[in-house]
Amino acid sequence: MHITINCAKSLDSILEGNYSNKKDWNRVYELRAKSDAVMVGINTILKDNPRLTTHDTGKEPIKIVIDSRCRIPKDARIFQTKTIVAVSENAPKDRISAIQKKAKVLICGKQQVDLSTLMKHLQKTNINTLMVEGGGTLISSILNLNLADELIVAIAPQITSRGIRFIQKDLEAPINLKLKDIQKLDEIVILKYQILK
Repeated sequence: MHITINCAKSLDSILEGNYSNKKDWNRVYELRAKSDAVMVGINTILKDNPRLTTHDTGKEPIKIVIDSRCRIPKDARIFQTKTIVAVSENAPKDRISAIQKKAKVLICGKQQVDLSTLMKHLQKTNINTLMVEGGGTLISSILNLNLADELIVAIAPQITSRGIRFIQKDLEAPINLKLKDIQKLDEIVILKYQILK
């Protein structure tokens, strides 16, 4: 499975806020359309209630939500297209039953979702290209487990100082990158890296 992390952030690495312009959003929609699935953490759903669609630029990827305690609202907009909710064994059974009416629920891990096991399961279901859109906790976990192959970062000309950071959890070891491409979309700079393993 090829896993790409994509995010937009301020110059001081804050994710919270809209740091993309129209051209960058079009790039994101196209990237989603080329992916079999798009993954976010539950905090992104609770805060932003995104649909994570391609905005008619191509096929819709499967949406995957990492939600250890199955806190996702039953009326979340993400359920408008095919969705998988990954939960842990610790999630309340009544919550799982309610969400199973809206999406496929995968129980994966005891206290929290086991991302490595989840990725192996997803690959068996023909999800070969995965786009991870965050937030900071999920991105940190994916990097810590050395699961990602590519990192694409859109950097906005803004210093914010407060909010959710791109790396929200301490990394166990430095992540080494190889710069593959630099793109400028008006005032936003897109950096594309290969993650070295």
